[in-house]
Amino acid sequence: MRLHSLLLSLVLCCCYAAEPPGPPTLSLNSEFQPNQTEVVQMAGSSFQISCHGNGTVHWSSSAFLMRFHDKQDSLKVKKAEPRHTGTYRCRYTNQSLEHLNTWIHLYITDPANPSSVFVTPRRVPSLKEGDTFLFMCLLTDPSVTNITLQPQDRSRGLPPGMNVTFDPQNGALIRYLRRSYEGWYTCSGWRDGQEFRSNPVNLLVLPKLRHPPVLYVSHFEFVRLEGELFEVTCQASNPSHFVNVSWTHPHIQDLNVTMTRLYDNKHLSINITLTILSVSQRHTGLYTCTAVNEAGVSVVRTHLRVLDRPYLRICPYLQTGDILQDTNCSCMPLEERGELASNSSSSLGKRGHLIASISTNRTQVRGISANIGGYSQVEVYEGEDITLTFVMEAYPPIRRQHWRTPTHINNNDTAVFQESYSTNGCRSKASLLLRRVRHEDGGQYSFYFSNGFFNGSQDVDLRIYRSPTAAVSQQNDSLTCSSSGHPPPTVYWLTCTSMDRCENTSTHQVSHSTVTSQEGVEEVKMHLPLSAADDVIFMCVAYNLLGEIREVFVHRSARVPTIFTPALIGALSAAAILLLLLLVVFYRCRQKPKFEIRWKIIESADGNNYTFVDPAQLLYNQKWEFPREKLRLGAVLGSGAFGKVVEATAYGLGTEDKVTRVAVKMLKPRAHSEERDALMSEMKILSHLGYHDNIVNLLGACTQGGPMLMITEYCSHGDLLNFLRAHAQDFMVSMTSVEEDETCYRNIALQPPRLRSDSGISCWSDYQEVKPVLSPGHTDPGQHIDTLSVFDLMRFSYQVTQGLDFLSSRNCIHRDVAARNVLLTDHHVAKICDFGLARDIRNDDSYIVQGNALLPVKWMAPESIFECVYTVQSDVWSYGVLLWEIFSLGKSPYPNVVVDTNFYKMIKDGRHMEQPEFAPDEMYHLMTLCWSLESTNRPTFKMIGQLINRLLPSTNDMVQHPYDQVMYKNIDECREEEEVRGATLKRREERDHHDDGEEMKLKNIYQLS
Repeated sequence: MRLHSLLLSLVLCCCYAAEPPGPPTLSLNSEFQPNQTEVVQMAGSSFQISCHGNGTVHWSSSAFLMRFHDKQDSLKVKKAEPRHTGTYRCRYTNQSLEHLNTWIHLYITDPANPSSVFVTPRRVPSLKEGDTFLFMCLLTDPSVTNITLQPQDRSRGLPPGMNVTFDPQNGALIRYLRRSYEGWYTCSGWRDGQEFRSNPVNLLVLPKLRHPPVLYVSHFEFVRLEGELFEVTCQASNPSHFVNVSWTHPHIQDLNVTMTRLYDNKHLSINITLTILSVSQRHTGLYTCTAVNEAGVSVVRTHLRVLDRPYLRICPYLQTGDILQDTNCSCMPLEERGELASNSSSSLGKRGHLIASISTNRTQVRGISANIGGYSQVEVYEGEDITLTFVMEAYPPIRRQHWRTPTHINNNDTAVFQESYSTNGCRSKASLLLRRVRHEDGGQYSFYFSNGFFNGSQDVDLRIYRSPTAAVSQQNDSLTCSSSGHPPPTVYWLTCTSMDRCENTSTHQVSHSTVTSQEGVEEVKMHLPLSAADDVIFMCVAYNLLGEIREVFVHRSARVPTIFTPALIGALSAAAILLLLLLVVFYRCRQKPKFEIRWKIIESADGNNYTFVDPAQLLYNQKWEFPREKLRLGAVLGSGAFGKVVEATAYGLGTEDKVTRVAVKMLKPRAHSEERDALMSEMKILSHLGYHDNIVNLLGACTQGGPMLMITEYCSHGDLLNFLRAHAQDFMVSMTSVEEDETCYRNIALQPPRLRSDSGISCWSDYQEVKPVLSPGHTDPGQHIDTLSVFDLMRFSYQVTQGLDFLSSRNCIHRDVAARNVLLTDHHVAKICDFGLARDIRNDDSYIVQGNALLPVKWMAPESIFECVYTVQSDVWSYGVLLWEIFSLGKSPYPNVVVDTNFYKMIKDGRHMEQPEFAPDEMYHLMTLCWSLESTNRPTFKMIGQLINRLLPSTNDMVQHPYDQVMYKNIDECREEEEVRGATLKRREERDHHDDGEEMKLKNIYQLS
């Protein structure tokens, strides 16, 4: 029985010991307060708060003055202040009992101080994007209501998206902070119709870092000699100050670093510099710069290589065209006694034949103060662009370097060669570009370089492949055949009984050939002894890799010639007379104008003295070759004295299944070789220029297996001159309709065709020969319902400018800029061309005979007429005449003026044509600028394009074409739009006149590259 009682007592004791304690109690001024009670006390009064519980307890408070107070179980304040306002909480010190707590909220009110209604923290902690921020704007008077958070500037309101929850006991809670929330804010409340506001607090939100810091070092590889100074700076960038940057080395712990900080434009820039006053081998290795922020770690490394002596590495390169040849590089450390030998040879091939070859001979280095020499031989074809390049890696770096060309080559601004140098740390690169090398460019080119430890040179012997030449001379009783070329030709003699039967005589009675060299030209001579035999024909044959040449010598015996008989004398006289007549006829035929392409490509310039590229030197790329059988020719588009242009259909042009409508330019059967060469030159020039939207582009060619055919883009609306004349009636009808009717709706395109008597336009144009051929179902372009407006004329002017600007950028001079040489596509895009081949210019009044040439005198600049000088600026003059043609709707320039002495005097005096009837003032002002007598005062095509582009209504109008559909408009509204547009253009021109006037009158400093 006693045992059961004892066990029961133990169980009851354990249960009582395991029972948890109750919540602590809190007393204010010795009076226990219920949990979560609000109490109001006046400022200046005293209060005491005590905390009680079944265990160790302590109190805490949200009041600003109590944050750093000793938190014992009792608090006594002798004189209360508003900043004592807050929540006072009593809890156990045991963390497992933290949920058992009791609190009261104490308001300390000061009616005498209205500014103390709200108390705020003296400073706001640093905040970041996305954080939740409790703005402790504590209310000291619970009678104040309608509490809100307001920006200090009430006019702008709270930022968009700001979510604020206000609690009088805790303050304003702002969730998900943004950068846009930055600013000054106040708490606001109302009592008895009076507003109370707290002191403003500045809210600063730092960006949340999404990326590690940005690091940068100037070089990733450094080279130093032992004992030299090494200094490297790591630059770090971070949006905030919370970033750590340091330098480390795998084996060196204490590194000498200095750091500078600069905070600007909301970014912190840190420069940390590592310095080693005297490097040694132990400093070799990888140095790591590390930057750490809250988003991650950035690392950048640089390597230091410490040398015990200087070094040099030379790598020669040869580039011909687009092919780069790399010869073996030579690593040359400079030692007290050392020698470097580098031998290499290689060749470049293209389409089965030799392009270039290079061989490098022995290079020597001796001693620390070394003199370095090298020799290379380069062989290339004439007409190639070649680049000689030496890439050097050296320490100390190369300080001085230059090229020396053969003495007989003088640049003199003719761009025969072009030097370029670049240096990056220890690496240097020197290049010499030779454009379209000729035989005269051969010789020795030397590259010199030096630094504080060594100097040297590399010699390059440039040899130009050249077909052999041969000349036979007789000295006493022997013949000498002299031949030159590269590679040196092989020479032998042939003895011929007739021109078709020859045998080799080089195996007997022929002395050995001799080779002589003079000024880099090797000449081979072969001697052949002569005998007093009958008449014999000798043939000297010389050949090398590029071809073969034969020179014939007829040996006459020493017999006395037969005395001429009277019959022979008469026959010879008749033959002489006939020959004289043939010479006269041939001279007259040569005086007739021959067709030649007007376009010229500038090779070099010295003032107005231009050197033009011979189109024969331009290479024809076989990629343009198009199968003749896939081309179906159609109707003739235009025909001239020398050739014609026909419409055609190309199958598989570009893609296998594509069918393309094209124009094909060809020669007539009676064309001479000059015309064939001119057509080939035009094709090479178009392929050299490349593609542009505003020129008639080359699409292909047929040069094999038949007559030469040049395939170009097809322009369905023919030339611009005929297009303007064909649509002049519609243009003037639409203009007069605006004047006649006040307010009416009508189809502008269906106006009846009426031609004003004073228009100066003939319906029977001489240029109707160059016109589009119509497919079935299409109407004649001259009768098409399209309309024409001043905007269209300006758009044509702008497109022609773009094409001419492209030609000038490619160093190309047109020399025949006129409306007849501008074609229009089916989308009414203007394209520049040269239509002289397909136009009968000998019967064209626009071309005047001067010497043996037909020239468009009325379109030519004064310097072209009187000095035969053609430049880009002379094309600008012609463009001004083209503008006059456009805005006169196809009238002939200088109407009713005959090209005679009075015309030439008018041009010299600087008199201009009058303003065309339909030209805005701005466009006529542009024409007069193009007609400046001083060519350098004329604007460039780029400047002209910018001016016209400003006059155009909008960019979209340049793309969307008004011809795509028939438009109905209120004509009265159209007139108002034109008046407003004209006034706007006028005001814009007056506003821009001050800015653009100086620019347009500046001298043209257009530089040809």
